[in-house]
Amino acid sequence: MEVVKVCVVKAGNIGSAPLLELLLDERADRSDIDVRVISSGAKLNPEQAEEIAEKVFDFKPDLVLVVSPNAALPGPSKIREVMAKAGVPTISITDAPGKRAREDIEGKNQGYII
Repeated sequence: MEVVKVCVVKAGNIGSAPLLELLLDERADRSDIDVRVISSGAKLNPEQAEEIAEKVFDFKPDLVLVVSPNAALPGPSKIREVMAKAGVPTISITDAPGKRAREDIEGKNQGYII
């Protein structure tokens, strides 16, 4: 059985962030998925964002979920940029102010949930 590797990248704080990885494997009993979480803590500026984005590659994920408030801010935008350059499938999960990032996300052939 192939194991799908999912990396959850958390930049800043948004209400749904603590639950996301648990939705995928709450009881840690699935053998078809491996989930890792990388976080910048409360900060979401471009420097921290780039640092955590680069750490994603140590895990070699099949999918990256970027979770942040306001995906249009420079920090979350930097994470998407790094993932796009590497060709890693990415979905951004954000709040209403993140609607301003839709065009950028779509332009990188990435997905989003707002």
